[in-house]
Amino acid sequence: MLTISFVLFLIFLFMGVPIAFSLGCGSILAILIDGSISPMLVAQKLFSGVNSFSLMAIPFFMLSGELMEAGGISERLIEIAKAFLGHITGGIGMVDIGTSALFAGVSGSAAADTAAVGSMLIPSMLKDGYPSGLASVIQATAGSLGPIIPPSMTMIIYCSLTNLSIGECFMAGIIPGIIIAVGTAVVTYWYAKSLGIKSGRRYNWKERMIALKNGILAIIMPIIIIGGIVSGFFTPTESGAVACIYALIVSMFCYRKLTLKALPGVLLRAASMNGMCLLIVAGASIFSWLVAFERFPSMVVSFLVSITSSKYVIMILLVFFLLFVGMFIETLSATIIVAPILMPVAASYGINSIQFALIMVITLVYAGVTPPVGGVLFITMGIAKAKMKDVMPYLMPYLTAVVICLLIFIFLPQVALFIPNLLFH
Repeated sequence: MLTISFVLFLIFLFMGVPIAFSLGCGSILAILIDGSISPMLVAQKLFSGVNSFSLMAIPFFMLSGELMEAGGISERLIEIAKAFLGHITGGIGMVDIGTSALFAGVSGSAAADTAAVGSMLIPSMLKDGYPSGLASVIQATAGSLGPIIPPSMTMIIYCSLTNLSIGECFMAGIIPGIIIAVGTAVVTYWYAKSLGIKSGRRYNWKERMIALKNGILAIIMPIIIIGGIVSGFFTPTESGAVACIYALIVSMFCYRKLTLKALPGVLLRAASMNGMCLLIVAGASIFSWLVAFERFPSMVVSFLVSITSSKYVIMILLVFFLLFVGMFIETLSATIIVAPILMPVAASYGINSIQFALIMVITLVYAGVTPPVGGVLFITMGIAKAKMKDVMPYLMPYLTAVVICLLIFIFLPQVALFIPNLLFH
């Protein structure tokens, strides 16, 4: 039954059927063809797939990101990044990476981060002499920090499937997110040197303090979210509601960029994104149940144990497997499909569950930058008006930097676990 479901999923996917319906319809048809399971189970699994307290955080974080984007947060974060990073070789490219890292602490979504920051900074990169393909890749890799640096939509879904602590998984992404941002900046610096791209002007400390003062309310938002979760003042789900209230007040009454007239459009965009996300969760939940029903995880564990007993070798093999999966399946869908399969594998090898959650999310997020799915990359290519042949020469060095970072997280687990252990244990 699982084989039929997977084959039908691939057929629907190559026919251009949306990922949520490809997963759901493929699994439903497999159940009907097999006939051994009551079709009534489908409705139950569709409902139970989205009936999770953890998933309640997603609509709130999506709305807070839309509110802050419409309320002028992007411009202020860009100004802060320019003040502190614009003078480094590569100039606006470094600013793009810094702004994306800051915006990741607000949006939680790679697509939202990429669209918000890229629409403003990709034209500036092109003006400063960056090739369109390079500008696209820089923003795609920097924008993908959104699901890694907390808050993270992907991590919320992962935790809802595995019953891990959202707070601990959020905290695990802080240091690795910064390391990946630095790795991306190193590659950008090398390209800027080789292409002769100049840096921007150096801001004096007075100008830097002014930029910080103007953008302090935007920077405080992730501090409120993280501080509230760590202190236990509110749950990760409640933190999303707090973020919405804060974003609404700041956008309408402090920055005064968001008007009542524009508010319905913001709500509609957030609702649309949330509906898409939860449809994927619902469709993939049926497939995930079939995976568990067919005892596929135990078969995978048995196969891998026959190959090696080293947890480090297994983690490296799983990274390559996830890179392959993420190339063809959208990040959220891939997370829902493979998490129930691979979590038992990680547990059987004694791999820390928080460390594995982080490595899995990072791998799937950056695999999603590559074609043929490449949703984030296609957003940046559209902004830069770049073609695939312009992008591909620059993509591999950035992905290599990410893989090197992943190896660090595999062999030095304390890089990811330091903050969670400090705050929660």
